[in-house]
Amino acid sequence: MLIVALMFVFAPKRGQHISLIASACTFDDFEPQCFDRNPMWNDGLYYFDSVLYATKDTIKAMKSLMWDFWKLEFAGEGAASIPSSILAGRSLETGKTGCVSATWLALMVGEARNLRVDAILVPGHMFFRVNGANMEPNREGYHYSDEEYRQKYADGSWSGYEFRPLYKKQFLGLVAFNMGNYYLSTDAEVALGWYKMASELFPAFPGIDKNRRLAIEKVDPREKVRIR
Repeated sequence: MLIVALMFVFAPKRGQHISLIASACTFDDFEPQCFDRNPMWNDGLYYFDSVLYATKDTIKAMKSLMWDFWKLEFAGEGAASIPSSILAGRSLETGKTGCVSATWLALMVGEARNLRVDAILVPGHMFFRVNGANMEPNREGYHYSDEEYRQKYADGSWSGYEFRPLYKKQFLGLVAFNMGNYYLSTDAEVALGWYKMASELFPAFPGIDKNRRLAIEKVDPREKVRIR
């Protein structure tokens, strides 16, 4: 899985033109065009177009696609950090999402239909904006204001990247970071590969370097002293 994703992400001059739809395939060890043959995805875009045509309301069309047509359900706090709640393709397949995978699916729709969809961070969480309107992925697109999010997560650990729309590479870096965190306790070598990707895509994000060092120490405890 990881080798294919790395080859895709780090291909020469590819980073600035990277597709989040193709990335959803390569991060899950499929060829970049896998969604071209995905009936759930293609039927969903057709449904989105029909709702948008009937209502002229982009936000309503996005909500209806994700929670009426795809019938996505929040997997719950206990399952929010597993691959099926992180990777967009797996969420589409299972119908269960976390904040990351739901945001990724919304970003993909935005990419496919040339809409402004942004991934927004708050401490330990992510939501998305459609045409400037906040949509909470774990509550079927419920609208919280920025101030409500600030109050809700006031006691969290703030990174400085909150409320600033993430670039594509930054978003994918956080996906890789979450995947690394999933594997850290069970397969440090796989985790280290994901952290390598995360550090290349979003090197300034707090936590990536620290967890990468933990993975290095697990893979080779002799490195513990040298890397500090």
